[in-house]
Amino acid sequence: MANIADIADIQVDPDVSTSSSDYDSIRSDLTSLTESVYSYIYENGRTYHAYRSGSYFLPNDEREQDRLDVLHHVFRLVHGGGLCQTELEHPQRILDIGTGTGIWAIEVGDQFPGAEVIGVDLSPIQPGWVPPNVRFVIEDMNQSDWSFAEGSFDLIHIRCLAGCLDDWTAFLRRCYDHLRPGGRIEVADCYPHLECDDDTWSNDSYLRTWQTEYHRITGVQGRLWDLSTCLKELVSEAGFENVELSEFRVPMGSWAKDPKLKEIGRYFRAQFIDGAVESYSLALFTRFGNWTSAEVQVLLARVTLTAGDTITFRND
Repeated sequence: MANIADIADIQVDPDVSTSSSDYDSIRSDLTSLTESVYSYIYENGRTYHAYRSGSYFLPNDEREQDRLDVLHHVFRLVHGGGLCQTELEHPQRILDIGTGTGIWAIEVGDQFPGAEVIGVDLSPIQPGWVPPNVRFVIEDMNQSDWSFAEGSFDLIHIRCLAGCLDDWTAFLRRCYDHLRPGGRIEVADCYPHLECDDDTWSNDSYLRTWQTEYHRITGVQGRLWDLSTCLKELVSEAGFENVELSEFRVPMGSWAKDPKLKEIGRYFRAQFIDGAVESYSLALFTRFGNWTSAEVQVLLARVTLTAGDTITFRND
């Protein structure tokens, strides 16, 4: 490291003005940038991110944040209390893409205090008080020019980004390029397939109506919302080796005999019926399905009132 006395002085450009108007301009730019991130869009009674508006179709308000934290608890229960399926040994740098409330990044930062953990999202909804090794960045990972150095992460963690990316092939390739040799990626998502084991789910139920319409509209919207048949292939095509696929069946409701599944089902049903159905419907149905907000709310009210405890949900 050079001695500060040996470093040449920074030269002043005589043609650059340092008037108060320059500082006012800087302050104006900062205010504008801040407003573009924090001035959320209000739609159908919910708030959505303003930065890169339209890139993500789920709300970012307090109700949605509560749901995401409950879903995080479901994932931990599925993983037997762990934060992910990937076994980590002394990681130095971890990237959490689509960090949401930041709960996973914070908890993995607590677990590995020697690692730098970076959470990335479109919405600045993460808490201000976090472990010293955790920080959050507002960035659109759909873009090709990531602000992180290539070959710099030991783990890239991705959860519930189905429907959020323009090009999964290009995205996964960028993930590959940003991992160190031997680095790992974990992609976790909930597959949108409701199934009934004992075949007692009525064909005319409102929940089935919702599911049918959801699949129709996501097909029209054009992004990849169902990773169930192609995720392993996509990851392999991006250059990753030794790709493993773990699948878990998650009950929706407390009907399961097994105590662990009973607890998982109780939490999953709460976040799905009382949260996810609306979160995944409002923007999609009104923007791409030609539904009015009132029509969506009527359907969701009927789903909430009539959804029973007899359905399992595949969570892979």
